[in-house]
Amino acid sequence: MTVFVATSKRFYDEAERIVERIKACDVMVYHPYFHLDPAAVDADPEYKTRVTLQHFPEIDACDVFYALLPNGYIGCSVTIELAYAYAKGKEIVVSEAPIEFAVQALVTEISGPGQFIARFE
Repeated sequence: MTVFVATSKRFYDEAERIVERIKACDVMVYHPYFHLDPAAVDADPEYKTRVTLQHFPEIDACDVFYALLPNGYIGCSVTIELAYAYAKGKEIVVSEAPIEFAVQALVTEISGPGQFIARFE
């Protein structure tokens, strides 16, 4: 089983905890590049493009795409990644229903972090 975890940079702390818990279950996890400076990425359009495109092969390799969406917030980059995963036929699981109604149509399941992680324990 391979999981791709996506979220807005504003939720990286929680996402890092989720990633570590999933990895502890011996699951392969792709995730945001926590080590990158988000301000530097956002300040440089070419850098932002490279970072976005680097996730596509990881999404190709995953079985499940999991988006951490506190209060339904989904940013532009996560929307792009989720739509790509949907187009590739991936299972799309989100922590909460996305605020954006068009994105809701792409979701397979809504599962909070604890419930999602429990499927691997």
